[in-house]
Amino acid sequence: CSPAEQRKIAECLSTLDELIVATSQKLDALKAHKKGLMQQLFPREGETLPRLRFPEFQDTPAWEEKKLEEQAKRGSGHTPSKAHPEYYNGGIKWVSLADSRRLDKGLISETENEISEKGIEKSSAVLHPAGAVLVSRDAGVGKSAVMDSAMAVSQHFIVWTCDSSKLSNWFLYYLLQTLKPLFDRAATGSTIKTIGLQFFVDLKINVPLQAEQQRIASCLTSLDGLIAAQSDKLEALKTHKKGLMQQLFPSLSEATA
Repeated sequence: CSPAEQRKIAECLSTLDELIVATSQKLDALKAHKKGLMQQLFPREGETLPRLRFPEFQDTPAWEEKKLEEQAKRGSGHTPSKAHPEYYNGGIKWVSLADSRRLDKGLISETENEISEKGIEKSSAVLHPAGAVLVSRDAGVGKSAVMDSAMAVSQHFIVWTCDSSKLSNWFLYYLLQTLKPLFDRAATGSTIKTIGLQFFVDLKINVPLQAEQQRIASCLTSLDGLIAAQSDKLEALKTHKKGLMQQLFPSLSEATA
């Protein structure tokens, strides 16, 4: 094509590239802001108070250390026998190691595999309610999520069903995110590192009053919403650029024809 057309194409694509870079930088800044905020909003290891409290809670009681067992009902899961196909594909979402990439993103709404009513009936798998918080005991130790609907899990997970009068499930989700270094240290094993059940039985957490829990959780979920929207915008721009380049340049077959 002519030099003028070449220039026009180059300008168009470089403008789009600048937009992609700016969008990516904004996404990184939002993620960094969230990371810094979480370090301030939750007490550091060995401390009982966070560095930052919302103004309305400055004069409220200090956070209290409590056993998680006393704030939420602990549950676990199981893998129904693969020798029985009728235990699978029955419409009950079942979180397994195959769903590792779906964790640490807030809600989990889809699962790689499903099990059946019979699969639950004939195994130690349990149906946990929507809103329950799961955490991985191995392979991606400490990864967590909140169940979007009632789901079962494999034995690789611990599930907490919060007593809503004591503990906000979303507060627990974000708190578990901050405890990853602790989970990493607790995991043992040579091939696959696993956290033993007793660790979760003994686990203590620092919690403020309900209102402060809700305020922290809503602040962080709002921030996660902004991060998700920015991430979608970045993906849309990249897809747009890819499509545009396919339109602006002849394909290999057209070029050699």
